[in-house]
Amino acid sequence: MHEVRGLLFVHNHDNGYDKPFYEAIDKVNLDALPVASGTQLHYLGPKDIQRLYSVANDIIRLKGEGELPQTYTFYFPDLVLTRRQGDVWAQPASVETLTAPYIIIKHLANGDRSAGYVIYYNAPASCPEEFEYFLDSLSRYQMLESGERILLRVTHPDAPNDLKSIFRMAQKKYVKAWGFDPAREEILGQIQIERITSVTSTYNPGDMGWRE
Repeated sequence: MHEVRGLLFVHNHDNGYDKPFYEAIDKVNLDALPVASGTQLHYLGPKDIQRLYSVANDIIRLKGEGELPQTYTFYFPDLVLTRRQGDVWAQPASVETLTAPYIIIKHLANGDRSAGYVIYYNAPASCPEEFEYFLDSLSRYQMLESGERILLRVTHPDAPNDLKSIFRMAQKKYVKAWGFDPAREEILGQIQIERITSVTSTYNPGDMGWRE
């Protein structure tokens, strides 16, 4: 089964655009666009593209370091509305996944590293309550009970410096809500959290001019 969608890809080549792009999009009267009824339109602005570029580079780095094996897939938990189609190991990233609060990658074991998940966390990560909701989502997806490794990668450029302290506070509050269950506390304590390195593509007018 296939469906046709429209995608507007707005790339800021020289990284000099500092206007509120998303506010400009909000002012567009979508009802006035000459598109068929029921057509879905998606747009990726400069910040989306910058984040995804950094995520792609982080995936390459993790593969090079052996943290992420060659066999992996974008993960769609069966408990959510959008069901996966076909083999669990052959799932591409949908546009909804790429713009979601977090992107989940499921991978097999690799050497001395067990099977597990790499999760790119796209939200601000500014308070414990935010992470509590995230941990509850992992529980609903039955990922905390799997016993598999979880590597959390924060992508937001303005994530606070005390990111790990905030996450640790959320872990303690979540364990308290579960009645200080030692088994769950051990599972939560094994989650690794790091921020990714933001990578910016460079723009060269000469190179652009030679594009065919």
